Amino acid sequence: MDSKNFKESEFSCKCCGHYVPNVALMIILEDVREQFGKPVSINSGTRCKKHNKSVGGADNSLHVTGHAADIVVKGIMPSAVSEYLSRTSYSHLIGLGSYNSFTHVDTRGYKAGW
Repeated sequence: MDSKNFKESEFSCKCCGHYVPNVALMIILEDVREQFGKPVSINSGTRCKKHNKSVGGADNSLHVTGHAADIVVKGIMPSAVSEYLSRTSYSHLIGLGSYNSFTHVDTRGYKAGW
């Protein structure tokens, strides 16, 4: 399922191509793209269980179910991306993690942050 600015392949597992479509996640990332007016790169989207384990992901990682993405907005600090997402109308439905080099966003259905 492609969108205006993203292709399904960008969300697919890096080792096997496994992909679980998530419309809500796609909408959120389109919103981020629109807000900052800059390209959004997906470092990690869907992960198969094998790949998730190899990168040290949690056993219950939302990446495995296609509900998470680690993103980079070109030229924007991850903290600014997280700050923006924490102020959106859907902030009560997402998980946000701000790291030095990327932002984690997921559609867990309740607010979480780290």
